[in-house]
Formats: sequence, structure tokens, C-alpha cells
Amino acid sequence: MAANGFRTLLKREESYAVHALLYVAEHPGAPAARIAEDLDLPRDFLAKVLRRLGKAGFVDNHPGRTGGVHLAVDLAALSLLDVVEAVSGPLVVDTCQTLANCPTQKRTGRCALNAAWHSVCGQVRGAFDGVRLDQLVAAQSAPLSDERVRLASD
Repeated sequence: MAANGFRTLLKREESYAVHALLYVAEHPGAPAARIAEDLDLPRDFLAKVLRRLGKAGFVDNHPGRTGGVHLAVDLAALSLLDVVEAVSGPLVVDTCQTLANCPTQKRTGRCALNAAWHSVCGQVRGAFDGVRLDQLVAAQSAPLSDERVRLASD
């Protein structure tokens, strides 16, 4: 378990990708170094994330004085799921979902756990797919909810 007492569902690069896209929406043309500094992210790691976002067609990143990072897609067309999968590949809850026969199926011939993983995965994917990035840019100025305030203070 992480030092803060919980673990995140998203990998660091997935989270960084979402934060970077929201930042670029508000600051088109910002250089990658400024994005890293303003978001307090490791510069080299963010560069790797921006390359993945560029490969996915989400951003254009041009170095130099007249360059910077620009959105290459309308954020209304992007969901959290799109970003997560662009950075890390298809989202699954457990690797047994990717197997023809999971370890329990091999041992017993059946597996209720695999069906549960598929159900949970469908729900998680649906939740991530239901959040469009343009909604998050608009929500930046919204006050913190009680739950967010509680989590921030823990």
C-alpha cells in the first residue's frame, strides 16, 4: 500500500496525461517545460506522456521558441477512457480477463470470478467513458465538493 494509505486506480502517466490535456486546453502553445513546472511533474516523464498523447493524435508538440503544445482534437470528443487507453492500452480489471481460460477455469473448469471481473470492468470503463474532458475544463472553476475537501485534508 502507498505511504498515504491508499492506492490509485490510475497509473501516474495516465493521471499526468489528463492533467496535461486540461492544462493545454487552458494554455494553448505552452512549452512542455512550463507545463511540467506549473503542474509540478517530472519534466522527462511528462515529455514521455506528451509523446504518447501526440502519437494518439491528441496533441501537437513542437519544440522551439515558436512551438509549444497544442490540442489536436476537440476535448468534447475525448473521454477519460480514451486518454487512459491512449497512454497505457486497453483497460482491464485483471489480467485473467485477457486469457482464454483463467487459472481457476483451468483448475476447475469454471470461474465466477472471471465473469465478475468482466462485469466490474464494464462498469469502470463505462464510468471513465462517460466523463468528457471538456466537462473537466469547465469544472476547474467549480468549488470543491465536500468529498474532495475531505480527501484533500486526509
